[in-house]
Amino acid sequence: MDKQISHLISESCKKCGIDYKSINPNYITFTNDAQQLVQLYKDLIQIAGKLGEIAQRHNICGLGVALEKAILKINELDHDLIRLATKIREEEQC
Repeated sequence: MDKQISHLISESCKKCGIDYKSINPNYITFTNDAQQLVQLYKDLIQIAGKLGEIAQRHNICGLGVALEKAILKINELDHDLIRLATKIREEEQC
């Protein structure tokens, strides 16, 4: 619970232009990075889908195979992100 409070205070101060130093800056960085990774993952999946549509529409040779490989790698990240989110959730409960 303290970690959530620290994060909320930090974010509120940042919005107001107040220089706040958290007692737990690593947690805030870790949480922000995890949230950003999730958003990037979602963006990558969406981009890969759009690229796939374009490749099919214009019959671009080889792009479909390259996209399939990239999507597999992105899906591997999904498992890592789930583990990261689980770790954060467990730490918040402590």
